[in-house]
Amino acid sequence: LVSMSVFVLATMSILSIYMATLRAGQKTIALTRVQRESQLIMQILAKKIRTSRVNYNYAYDADGDTGINGAESELALVDLTGSEYVFSFSDSSIKVSVDGGVAKKIPATNVLINSLKFYISPTTNPYSLDAPPSSEPYVTIVMDVSSTKAHDSSHLTIQQTIPQRSGVVE
Repeated sequence: LVSMSVFVLATMSILSIYMATLRAGQKTIALTRVQRESQLIMQILAKKIRTSRVNYNYAYDADGDTGINGAESELALVDLTGSEYVFSFSDSSIKVSVDGGVAKKIPATNVLINSLKFYISPTTNPYSLDAPPSSEPYVTIVMDVSSTKAHDSSHLTIQQTIPQRSGVVE
């Protein structure tokens, strides 16, 4: 009876360690998925911001206020060919439209995008014919992403500031 009790206790200990290891593995897989998908989305946005310029003439009123004012739910960029790209967040996905066309989703598999905000600085166009720019425009992106693997979920908030490298007077 004593040996059987010791065997049951040892087996229970081994099983609890095994289950904890499985849960930690699932948590790690969920976190890795979130990091990988978030990095891909940030790379897509960063590349377009670096090679384009912020469109200060865009309305930026989808978030309820007029103009560039704090956190924006949209980002309008004009690339070197003159095409306008508008990035927006709706229905848990990031969408991009080109020259006012139909908005297409930027794929994010196995993750849920909870929020996406753009902070544009400066809030007015620093380029003019009258004076040199006082600062270079940059965009700070704040994105909240989560993923669930089995019963374990992982949550990540990412922030990245990206300078605009293409300065053009409008």
